[in-house]
Amino acid sequence: MRFQVLGNFEVLGDSRVRTPSAPKLRRTLALLILRHNETVPTKALIDELWGSSPPDKAIRAVHTYIYELRRSLARPGCGGELFLETRPSGYTVCVPESAIDLNSFRALVKEGREVLAAGDPGHAREVLNRALGMWQGGALANVDCGELLEAHATELEERRLRALEMRVEADFQLGRHHELNGELKALAAARPLHEGIHAKLMLALYRSGRRGEALKVFHDLRRHLVDELGLEPGPELQRLQRSMLAGDPSLDPPAVAKPPPPRRAQPPAPPAQLPRDTVDFTGRQAVLDEIAGLLAAHGATTGLPVVALVGMPGVGKTATAVHFAHAVRVRYPDGQLYVPLGGSQPTPATAAEAMEHILRGIGVAPRDIPTTLGGRMALFRTWSSDRRVLVMLDDADSPQQVEPLLPGGPGCAVLITARSLLYGLRGARTVALGCLSAAEGGQLLTRLIGRERTDAEPEAVADVVRLADGLPLAITFLGERLMALRPVSIACVLAKIRSAKGQHRLSELSALGLDLYDRLDSCFRKLDENTQEAFLRLALIPHRLFTAGQGARALGTDITTADVVLMRLVDASLVEVAEQRAAGGRRYRFREPVREYALEKMAVTRTAPSVRHFMGF
Repeated sequence: MRFQVLGNFEVLGDSRVRTPSAPKLRRTLALLILRHNETVPTKALIDELWGSSPPDKAIRAVHTYIYELRRSLARPGCGGELFLETRPSGYTVCVPESAIDLNSFRALVKEGREVLAAGDPGHAREVLNRALGMWQGGALANVDCGELLEAHATELEERRLRALEMRVEADFQLGRHHELNGELKALAAARPLHEGIHAKLMLALYRSGRRGEALKVFHDLRRHLVDELGLEPGPELQRLQRSMLAGDPSLDPPAVAKPPPPRRAQPPAPPAQLPRDTVDFTGRQAVLDEIAGLLAAHGATTGLPVVALVGMPGVGKTATAVHFAHAVRVRYPDGQLYVPLGGSQPTPATAAEAMEHILRGIGVAPRDIPTTLGGRMALFRTWSSDRRVLVMLDDADSPQQVEPLLPGGPGCAVLITARSLLYGLRGARTVALGCLSAAEGGQLLTRLIGRERTDAEPEAVADVVRLADGLPLAITFLGERLMALRPVSIACVLAKIRSAKGQHRLSELSALGLDLYDRLDSCFRKLDENTQEAFLRLALIPHRLFTAGQGARALGTDITTADVVLMRLVDASLVEVAEQRAAGGRRYRFREPVREYALEKMAVTRTAPSVRHFMGF
């Protein structure tokens, strides 16, 4: 969805206008959009909607408005809560910066200001005209603004006026004073007390050989100021009048300098956007070799090698991909691009937004980026057709998001990380990333806390790895706790952690730096309702390894259906295939942190009797 505030407030999505028609819904959403990605307190919404005289049930009314907005703006397959999140003290609208026209306006104005200061008024005028062209009327023109929105609208109009003043200054530097007269007269009429606009009108008229009209503008403004405010014009305006009366040559139009001869453009440096590699990276040699082999297998073909690294949250997909990318970067001398796709976030990046990120990374100026996704794809594929570039697409959401981002040259390579299998992505090869082995987990802990401590307590080290169930994120979290309590033995710290683990829910550990609950929750939310239900029931199976038959009993269905559901959860990286038997049967397992998440999720969505019922299968 896209949101417009520079003129009528509009919500655009799915090729249609989705702006709320109810005035209070429109006001509520407008305030949330103007303060996007930050928490808007419920009290602020009440103040905007009712001012100093809210009704007795104002909070309930706000809750109703939020519900209606979520219902009307929810994307297919996603709840509106992914777009409009509830916070302890209010609500947050989560949208990309590029989804709101105000942010594009700000970026263009900033670019225009910098270009003007650098002495290029022609380019500045072009950029600022593009910014001003985004306005379709007064700010929030179709919103009945309360006190807070009125302040926002006033601030937006001030930004518009400042951008216009900069563009007028660019016109003056280009000697376009003749063309400014009509525009400045209209502005002066709309703002009869604005001295800055009147000063520019006087100067434009004077430089056009119309000194008498310029001086009349001064006298008319002086009369307005004296009659309405009892004030004389400011010192700058009075100096300008005296200079005009004296025919000061400093007011004459500046000579328009000839543009300097074009300098030979230096080729831009190849993009090198990879995040830093981690010094604690451990193991994964078999996975690294598999990725290298898949990329090398395309060497003799004209196809584009695409490898997707798939695994559960916290298993180290990004760290592994970054480590591999650094190891092979010399093979891609034309650049390494890193694109965060936000697949685990409430609002993933669109393909158009990601493509804009790529084009900026390869040096395309913002003004030269095509407005359509097709145009952006064509530009990138043309640029990459004869180059060797490594593209890392991190945290992918879907094949539809990834497909448009693929480069055009066979000398390129694409490395994707995702939590779910990307079915339908043509030509992609999937590499599954599992948890660390006991040995690798011990090596990671050794790198984190030092060999002296791990050699002194090998059994405690093994217990730490078992407690984390081989999950790198959890091992790192536990290692950081051990480092913070360095004088204490590993066994003692482990006992404290186990005690705390029994007292605190997984979600509460995010305050200490373990955000595993939120990561798993994003995977859970992407499941359909029936699969969510099945996931929670399956987590109650009291065995570490279980078969489709045991899963069928937990779900109350047949083995074939249970197998299908389980494979769907495997695809989502929430369940693992532990072993494949020769007879064709599979055994599945939950990693312990995933099981803890499921049980906690069930505790807040189920009543105790229903939990006991499921445990009795």
